[in-house]
Order: sequence, then structure tokens, then C-alpha cells
Amino acid sequence: MLALRYLQNSFFARSLILSCLSVVALFFASNSIHSSEHDMSVTKAEIETASKRRVVFAHQSVGENILDGARVVAKENGVSLNIVEGRRADSGGPGIFHFKVGANGDPFGKINDYAKTLDAAPFGKADVALVKLCYVDFNSQSDASAIAKSYASAIKQLQASYPSTRFVAVTAPLTAIPGGPKVWVKKMIGRNPPDLADNTKRKEFNDHLRREFDRNHLFDIAKLEAETATSADGKPIETMRSELTNDGGHLNAEGQRLVGAAFLKILAAE
Repeated sequence: MLALRYLQNSFFARSLILSCLSVVALFFASNSIHSSEHDMSVTKAEIETASKRRVVFAHQSVGENILDGARVVAKENGVSLNIVEGRRADSGGPGIFHFKVGANGDPFGKINDYAKTLDAAPFGKADVALVKLCYVDFNSQSDASAIAKSYASAIKQLQASYPSTRFVAVTAPLTAIPGGPKVWVKKMIGRNPPDLADNTKRKEFNDHLRREFDRNHLFDIAKLEAETATSADGKPIETMRSELTNDGGHLNAEGQRLVGAAFLKILAAE
């Protein structure tokens, strides 16, 4: 009897260890992705084209990260960018005219602020216009579908009012999932980190925009940032690659350069 119990306990222990190792392996596999899938090269010709366009960019802090990256990429290619902050642009020449839109945590307020500002036409005739919501505008309680519908509607109404301007929708940036043993244990017992729930809402918003806008009218920041994490219910969720951030949300130097290059590329598109 003792021998039988020993064998049963040993078998159970081995099974438990193998199960835990399988979950950990799955966690790493689901979060691994080749960086080449996110490459967004931009040519000097595209950067020069972007520098000659009149652009309006409404954003918050991650937008500053993107502009910093665009400056670096342009400088590396010997191209000068005219980047001006403010809600008005008296000059009729080219440049990236940007301003802080609304307040963080209030996505509907940001959408309304952007629409009213563009309708007031303080920037003259713009070639390209974009508004970016922030990762802090989404959490597990957000009605992502309602936000997406309001955002897409505002973009389309502005496009109809100003047909000579190319209005570009922008996906919401993501946050990284913290690592470490505590996170692995929570995943094994079916408890997801809060960032997974928040990123689920961001993906819902982003997927709506991906269905509504074509590639020349969509700046997909989330796709550039993303790796795939699997939630407890088995659904894939886009999360930010840890190598692109130092604080889990804002872009570090590598992230700035990657997304900044993509920003210049979309500005140069036709």
C-alpha cells in the first residue's frame, strides 16, 4: 500500500510539474514574435515628401514620443522637419503643426476637441490631419465600441467637410504586460494582469478602425508596438513589446525611432 501511494503521489507531482512547465512554455511562445514582422522602413524620398506637407497632429504624451522619433529619423537622412506646437498656424508653408488634444482619460472629449479645432480651420489648408487617443483613455470598464464609432464618425465627417485634406485614423497605443513569477502564477490560476483587460479594450477599438479605414488612411501604432499575449479564455490580445518601452506605456528610443519612421511614411502616402 505504501509503495502504491508513493507511486501515485510521484505520478501526481510529475504531472503537476509538467503542467506548470507547459503553461510557462505556452506563455513565452504566445508572447514571442519576430521583430522583422514590425519593420517599418522609410526612404529618404518619403521623408522629403513628408517634410513638404502641411500636417495637423493632435495627441498627448505618446505623440511627443512619435515626434521625437520622426526628428531622429529625419536627421539621420539629412532632412529638416518644421515641427511647430500650437493650436494655430499663421504660416501657409509646410510643417507638422501639433497640439495637446483634450484631457487624458476622456476619449469623447478628445474627439470633440479635435473636431471643433479642425472645423475652426486655424491651420489653413492641411494636406494630412491625424488625432491619436492615448492608452490611458481605455481601461477594463471602457465602452470601446462606442468610442470607436464616435471616433470613426468624426473622422469621416471631417473628411467630407474638407475633401482636399487626407484624414488619417490612428489606433490606440498599447501597454506592456509586467513579467515575473507572480504574473506567471496568476496566469496559471486563471487571473489575468489588469493590463490584459485594458489592452483587450484597446484591441476592440483598434480592430474597428482597421475595418473602417484603408492603409493610406490608418496609422496603426498598435500593430507596430504589438506582440501577442494569450488571455485566460484563450483569446489573443495585442500587448506592447517590452523592448520598446521603459515604463510600460511610453516609447523609449527604440520605440520612438520605429514609430517615428512609420509616422513619416504615412504622411508621405498618397
